[in-house]
Amino acid sequence: MRAVSTTSPEPLIAGSMATWQCRIVLRGAPVEAGGCIVLRGAPVEAGGCVKIAYDLRGESGYDAFPQAKDPAAPNFASIEGPEGADLALEGYRSHHANHAAEALEERIESESYFWRDLLGIYSSLNLHVLRITVVSGRLEAGDELRVTCGDTSGGSPGMTVPGQAKPDWRHWVCVERAEGAPLELLGGDTVVVQPGPPERLVVVAPSIVAPDEEISVAHVALDACGNPVRRVRVQFPPAAAEPDAADVAEGANPLDRIRIEDERIGLAGESNPIEIVEEPRFRLYWGEIHGHTCLSDGGQRTPDQFYHHGRDTALLDFAAITDHDFGIGLHDPDKHWQMVLDAARDFNESGRFVTLPGWEISHAGLTDGQVYGHKNVYFLEDDPPFFSSSPYGKSRAHMDYTHIEELVDLLERARVSFMVVDHTSHMVTDWDRFVEGYTRLVEVYSFFGCSEALDVPVPVGRGSIPEECTARAGLDRGRMVGFTAGTDTHMGAPAAYRETSFGHGKVPGLTAVWATELTRHAIFDALWHRRTYATRGERILLHTAVNGRMMGEELLLPAPDESRRVAVAVAGTAPIERLDLIHNGATLRSFDGGGRWEMAIDFEHAEPMAGLPAAPGLGYYYARVVQEGGGLAWSSPTWVILPS
Repeated sequence: MRAVSTTSPEPLIAGSMATWQCRIVLRGAPVEAGGCIVLRGAPVEAGGCVKIAYDLRGESGYDAFPQAKDPAAPNFASIEGPEGADLALEGYRSHHANHAAEALEERIESESYFWRDLLGIYSSLNLHVLRITVVSGRLEAGDELRVTCGDTSGGSPGMTVPGQAKPDWRHWVCVERAEGAPLELLGGDTVVVQPGPPERLVVVAPSIVAPDEEISVAHVALDACGNPVRRVRVQFPPAAAEPDAADVAEGANPLDRIRIEDERIGLAGESNPIEIVEEPRFRLYWGEIHGHTCLSDGGQRTPDQFYHHGRDTALLDFAAITDHDFGIGLHDPDKHWQMVLDAARDFNESGRFVTLPGWEISHAGLTDGQVYGHKNVYFLEDDPPFFSSSPYGKSRAHMDYTHIEELVDLLERARVSFMVVDHTSHMVTDWDRFVEGYTRLVEVYSFFGCSEALDVPVPVGRGSIPEECTARAGLDRGRMVGFTAGTDTHMGAPAAYRETSFGHGKVPGLTAVWATELTRHAIFDALWHRRTYATRGERILLHTAVNGRMMGEELLLPAPDESRRVAVAVAGTAPIERLDLIHNGATLRSFDGGGRWEMAIDFEHAEPMAGLPAAPGLGYYYARVVQEGGGLAWSSPTWVILPS
């Protein structure tokens, strides 16, 4: 007889309210009073026992774990057990960090690590746990427990199924045979979570095409939670060589959009804007370079599944896994890092989909009492080394260095090509610990919010980010970086339509790069030279230049009193509300979009150029686009270098 089996009377649909049962048969020694049987699940979006449906990686919300107090409320769970055993049921959350602890030694270990000890990467580091405690009596080997998740007999609407569809939603069961005893694994089972009906058709086309090129257009039908229901790719003939002159402004390139109606599912969608360019110098490619997998705290999805989603569902051109070093470094860092490298190598295919090896530097300086923010590091080579500074997990952790400067030395000695991107949405970026020469970009948006500055829509932390930690604060200190955006997915789903890993369905982020071709070398080169812009999930087409120097480039100004001509052209995915021109820490001018889908400005800034107070020889300009419906885009700055 199986120790654990999980069944549901009806199919489980992603994001729905439902009922399912977990049947547990005890084995081994008896369980005394004070002992408990623990029903556990993988990350909210991906897998494992009851807590998966209710942990912080689930559609139901960060705090919506199973409850046994109110039979009429959502997420009610009940327990049936043998006579003579008084059982109590409780749901709670186990995070990868014990945030309630003040001492570092207590903060860096939680129950999640004991689950990881038993199950390896099949156990998330952020769990919801449903605990069945023996209050009195005892449970003998062979006793059977039945846990009903989403018991509707008292009026509860059921339990929320995770928002992420999967064929193998994992349910694990462990036992503590006495209070404080170590966890023992009883067994596990999986159930299928199916996608819901299609509700949205996403159509993606190349952003830049030549007139004589055939166009490949993909569309994906998604359910309400962003799960793919149907995927189609079609070829369109070359664009007309002589577009209607009335539709094209003088000096501009023709624009097009493709509308697709999928009769099979009854949905229609329109593509991103397509610019038709004679002999384009650069192409525009779209990617997501900040996301996590089961190797750290990114849910149930593996590195392979991460890239599958990025390429085939999110329809990205490039992607990077940046698992936390504290996850990769647990137990067997060589094995885990090799999984990252193998996936990056296997999915890297020039002309189709590009990958970048990397990781997130999460706790540099922590063991020395310093906190200066998370940073992501990316590599050009297939087999760069891995190093960690995180103490999380205590004796399970493998630490190679303490401070970021030591990591730079290790990587320089390894003779690998790397770059660093600051992760300001974590709200603790210390611009004094800037990695000179290697930090090329800063992330201005993730699903946590905007970290560009305090005067932005949807600010990270609801505006609680210290102003000195924002991206613009770094620019004002003369840190010559460009902009990226990433989802920071914690459910292994880069650029997911709905990022539900913390239960709030935030909008993903995307990074656009101007590159010569779709290869790893070309994408890395574009990121290194800051030919990038960031968006809040929309494939907005954006050009900027200052005296002909495009975003990311440097303009050497012969004299401070020489005027600067700032040109911006936008093609939106929705009506444009406004275009803001940001100069040296403030909004220089805002232009009303007037509900247009395309707009262009050619603005002459004639005032003498003043340098930044903290860097008198430097200045910058960048554009911010605000669309109806919440779409946003930020160009990388064009940097102005003043004469000595």
